[in-house]
Amino acid sequence: MLIYLSNNKQISESAGPYQITRAGSIKCRDSGPPRLSTMADRYRVDTIPPYMELGEGPHWDIDRQSLYYVNLFDALIYRWDYSEGKVFSASIDGTHHATFIVPVKGKKDCFVIGDTNRLLVVRWDGVATRATIVRQLASLGPEQVNTRFNDGKVDPWGRLYVGTMLSEAAGNPFERAVGVLWRYCDLTGQLIEQDRNMYISNGLAWNRQTNRFYFVDSGANHIKEYDIDLDGNLMNPRVWYDLKADGKDPGFFADGMTIDSEGNLYVACFNGYKVLKINPDKKIVQVFKIPAKQVTSTAFGGPKLDELFVTTAAKNISEAQEQPAGAVFRVTGIGAKGLAMNEVILKD
Repeated sequence: MLIYLSNNKQISESAGPYQITRAGSIKCRDSGPPRLSTMADRYRVDTIPPYMELGEGPHWDIDRQSLYYVNLFDALIYRWDYSEGKVFSASIDGTHHATFIVPVKGKKDCFVIGDTNRLLVVRWDGVATRATIVRQLASLGPEQVNTRFNDGKVDPWGRLYVGTMLSEAAGNPFERAVGVLWRYCDLTGQLIEQDRNMYISNGLAWNRQTNRFYFVDSGANHIKEYDIDLDGNLMNPRVWYDLKADGKDPGFFADGMTIDSEGNLYVACFNGYKVLKINPDKKIVQVFKIPAKQVTSTAFGGPKLDELFVTTAAKNISEAQEQPAGAVFRVTGIGAKGLAMNEVILKD
């Protein structure tokens, strides 16, 4: 299905978030925060099935020219081949979740995934329907028995960071800030705490030019900024952007995110039908409308790194979600370029 979105179109308020104009085409109502740009933005959104319960963790692999991502609760991993336009998927024996996926540097067909309370190395050729566990990197201790891993990503120096949250089986993660942000140390095989008292650890992004790290806590609905020392430890945490304007609930919350070559953040808005582009001056400069309510994460990809891939969820949380909810969306014509995503460096 092809979807054409244009922020300068006029659609009546009664049309709702989207108005069907013809088969396979949707126009988006221009709503949300104002943008600084006066240019008439036009971009295109293509749908990439299948429709997942909770799509997450998009990672663009330059060498393979493929997008990797996960279906979190079904513990499935996916690869969308750019040249073939085809999706391959695999299950992993012995796992309960797949919360993120990142390639291992120098190890063909090896990836790190998050599985409930374990970090695992798995092997997958990107085609077979089954992947296998190679080894366990680390696990959460007994004091973290009621938490699980969530989003994870690799910094420009090959170090893995991953956050946790209250397990859904243990309660409402929006009500208990028991999550921790960890850095995995490959020299010791240990998880090193970077920050704590998180509700729902989510989006991660690095600005290498300024040596700053950005991190989303979905429950607090804000983005924090950190300084980074030479060992990769995060310091001086402060709230950089609060989505609760004047303390008011906007009706959606920040989820995953990525960063472009100019330092702009692209923040997925769960329950918001959109991705926000926030510039380094903390201003929303563009809103990309997505034809799915539960937008989960973002990643730049494509041969020129100028395409934005957006994962979504079809999970029935407060109401049933209809297709194309749960698909991956490919947004082109956005006038920006991303940064190459990183592979995790592990010792033999």
